[in-house]
Amino acid sequence: MRIALIGTGLIGASLGMALRKLDGVGDIVGYDRDPDQLETALARGALTETASSPAEAAAAADVVVLAVPVSVVEAVVHQVGPALAPGAILTDVASVKARIVDVMQAAVSPVVHVIGGHPMAGSHETGAAHAHADLFVGATYLLTPTTHTDPEAYQQLHGLVSGIGARVLAVSPQRHDLLVAVVSHLPQLAATTLMNLAASRARDEHAELLLLAAGGFRDATRVAASNPDLWLDICAENREAIVAVLDEYRERIVALRSVLAVGDESSLRRALADARAARRSLPGKETATGALVELSVAILDQPGYIAQVTTTISALGINIEDIGIDHAPEGGRGTMRLAIIGPSNAREAREALVARGYEVLERQP
Repeated sequence: MRIALIGTGLIGASLGMALRKLDGVGDIVGYDRDPDQLETALARGALTETASSPAEAAAAADVVVLAVPVSVVEAVVHQVGPALAPGAILTDVASVKARIVDVMQAAVSPVVHVIGGHPMAGSHETGAAHAHADLFVGATYLLTPTTHTDPEAYQQLHGLVSGIGARVLAVSPQRHDLLVAVVSHLPQLAATTLMNLAASRARDEHAELLLLAAGGFRDATRVAASNPDLWLDICAENREAIVAVLDEYRERIVALRSVLAVGDESSLRRALADARAARRSLPGKETATGALVELSVAILDQPGYIAQVTTTISALGINIEDIGIDHAPEGGRGTMRLAIIGPSNAREAREALVARGYEVLERQP
């Protein structure tokens, strides 16, 4: 398999380093508009060769990954689109999906497979110099299949992402943008606001304030050290969802202020206890245990089935460890084989699919 990485910063170079460890992956060719980043990625083993343009990198590649800022995806995909071979998979790593997937789909021929991607991994550090192959191990990696998604292409990309140690979840592009506004974009803006408040107080009143910053403050503001240009792009692309989440957050802050102002200890205790319980219930990187269970799902050879099945299971917070597609010899239908860890997870996934009208068989693989 030949893979092209367009963009060799932290995420792109880390992907290259991780993918090079997989059986079946051959050449990884990279392009970056910053020649220093490109050379660093090559020197660190993220690439086997470099290209002088996005189109040159994409030519003859089986999988092309756009690991570039959101603001330049549209320009880059128009350079890459004409060079893509029939059957190639085009994906990305942007943290905004709905418009990006539409842009990619519109820029390529119908025989190219577009599947949006978003690894929920990273660092406040940037650049290929800080890349490492284990960046995605245990991290959630969102894929956004649509009604256009080809089952075999999805299976291939899912296999690559699972192979680098990530936990794959499938959501629609639109739902993706609403979810990440809560769990990624709001925390960035909240950390930015808190850091600016503390810095302002330190300048105006308490010069020693930042010297007192302990673990809690540092944890809460860590992402405030992120690249401002990156977040300008994200906020512009996902403005509507972020504003809606900020409105809800404001309402909750106002309500909390009222509880404190009147000394309502029971309400404050309940808020603190609810948050504590929710925080403790967050899944860790290695929470799923148990034997693999295989679900066989009867599907028709029609657009949209792969997206409906995978997003139904992912909406439950259940990871599909592996996926396979078997076509019936007579055509028109087939079977999706889904490997899920743990009988309880498999049972929950099966019930959800049956409720949507699917025929599902369960067995130990």
